[in-house]
Amino acid sequence: MATRRRIERLNKTLMKEIAEVIMTEVKDPRLTSMVSVLEVDMSEDMRHAKVMVSIYGEKKSDNIKTFEALESSAGYISSVVSKALRLRYAPKLSFEWSKAMAVADEMGQKIKEAMKQVRPESEESGSGDDETEK
Repeated sequence: MATRRRIERLNKTLMKEIAEVIMTEVKDPRLTSMVSVLEVDMSEDMRHAKVMVSIYGEKKSDNIKTFEALESSAGYISSVVSKALRLRYAPKLSFEWSKAMAVADEMGQKIKEAMKQVRPESEESGSGDDETEK
């Protein structure tokens, strides 16, 4: 069993390596949306790792296809990463889709809509000041 400190260091390293492999080596045509690796959580026996990813694309269908591409490439990604890091065992990767970027985008849209509603009111109240500036 690895120490907790070693696993934490390995999680950070795995996060960088997995992101690099996804960007440069995975050639799946379904991989059309932007993928960010947010977190990796490796088990104590170092044989399993949960990979939290955020996927951001124009269409929801593209995002779903991108996630499917990641899931089907998990074995390949695991193999490449374990060779690069010289791990004894290639950890079985299981991807989990974080909706963080989608939620943040939705909140941004709501804020923009709220600001549009507030601005017309402030412009109407400020219309009398225009004459004093001339």
